[in-house]
Amino acid sequence: MTRKGQVRAAFGQAAATYDQHAAVQRQVAERLAGRIAALPLPAAPRVLEIGCGTGLLHAALAPRLRAAEWVFTDLSPAMVAAARDRFGADARTAFVAMDGEQPCLHPDARFDLICSSLSFQWFERLGESVAALRRHLAPHGWLAFSTMAAESFHEWRQAHRDLGLEAATPRYPAPAALAALWPGARVEEEPMVQTYASGRDFLRQLKGIGAQVPAPGRPPLTAGQLARVMRRFEAQGARSTYHIAYGFLPAEG
Repeated sequence: MTRKGQVRAAFGQAAATYDQHAAVQRQVAERLAGRIAALPLPAAPRVLEIGCGTGLLHAALAPRLRAAEWVFTDLSPAMVAAARDRFGADARTAFVAMDGEQPCLHPDARFDLICSSLSFQWFERLGESVAALRRHLAPHGWLAFSTMAAESFHEWRQAHRDLGLEAATPRYPAPAALAALWPGARVEEEPMVQTYASGRDFLRQLKGIGAQVPAPGRPPLTAGQLARVMRRFEAQGARSTYHIAYGFLPAEG
C-alpha cells in the first residue's frame, strides 16, 4: 500500500473516534477560523475545504460565514460521510471524497476561500500542490491553512534520541521555510502543549485521530524499545508540543 493509501485507511478507521481525541485539532480549527474571519472576504463566499475531516473547521467558521457556499473534501470517504452526517446536505453544500493534491475540480472552478486545518502536513508535494490549489482562487480570494511545523512532538523525538533511537514521527517544515514556498505568503506560528496521562495515552490519541502513519522508510520499534521510549517520555512529563503554522496566501495577480 502506498503511503497515501495508508493515510486514507488510517483516517477512515478513525472517523468514528476522531472527535473524542481531537482536543488540539478543535482548538487549532477555532484559531484558524478566527484568523480567516479577519480576511477581506465577500459576504457570500464560495469555500473549498481540503481535508474536512469530521467538520471541526466548518463548525468553527460557519457561524462567521453564514452565507457561504461550501464544498467539503477529504482524502477519506469515511471522513466525508461523517461531515455530511454532522451538517446535512443542502443546495449550498457539496461533499466530495478527493485527494487535495490531485483535486477533481473543473479547471475553471474558482473559490473566494480555500481553507484547510491540519491536513497539509500529509501532502507529499506541499509547495507544488498548494500552488496548484491557489490557482483556483477567485480574484481577491484567499487560501488559508494550519499545518504542523518543525518543533511538533519534539519531546517524543527527544525521548527517542536519549535512548539512541530515531522517532518515526514525520518531519515538518519550519514556518520560515513554509513562507518561502509561495510568493506573497504570510505565515504565523503558535505552540500548543498537551499533557498526557502516559506515553500509551499519547499514542492512543494519535491513533484515535488517524495520525499514527509513520514517516516513509522508518521501521517500527520493537516492543521493548517502545516501552523504554514511553517510560522516558513519561519521565520528562508526558508532554507534547504541537507547533502550529498558520498560512495565508492571497490570489496571485
